[in-house]
Amino acid sequence: MSYSSSSNPGWIHDVFINFRGKDTRKTFVSHLYAALTNAGINTYIDRMLHKGTELGPELLATIERSHISILVFSKRYTESSWCLQELDKVMECHRTHGQVVVPIFYNVDPSVLRHHKGAFGKALQSTARKLYSERELREKALLSWKNALTQASNLSGWDVTNYR
Repeated sequence: MSYSSSSNPGWIHDVFINFRGKDTRKTFVSHLYAALTNAGINTYIDRMLHKGTELGPELLATIERSHISILVFSKRYTESSWCLQELDKVMECHRTHGQVVVPIFYNVDPSVLRHHKGAFGKALQSTARKLYSERELREKALLSWKNALTQASNLSGWDVTNYR
């Protein structure tokens, strides 16, 4: 079956993939992207960013104009402020526009995301501290990211440890 973002003129992509590049770009995500595009699914990946444009606004607009978001959670996902900011936007679009969100748990247990446990939770706090200097902003971002992680981990998705 071939999908087309032209069925909704507001969509520019069928699928947006959110992932931490250092963990999954050359392994899982490259295969996922190839499979989706080979199936005729208009899939956005960060290497499609227009050179010379400001990253944040372009990425957030792309998320808003994608029908489906796939979230690839990996062990070091919360070390990336970009991943967390994109996640926050994806979950906002899920709540407000009914965007379809599909989580994939790549060698990370969904309960670790849900409860912000261990190194995953510590990295989340560290990332907030690095990005935001003022305590109030940091705590607001941390709360928002925790809520987004919990919401995403409560969605039906795939745990790759259950597949080969």
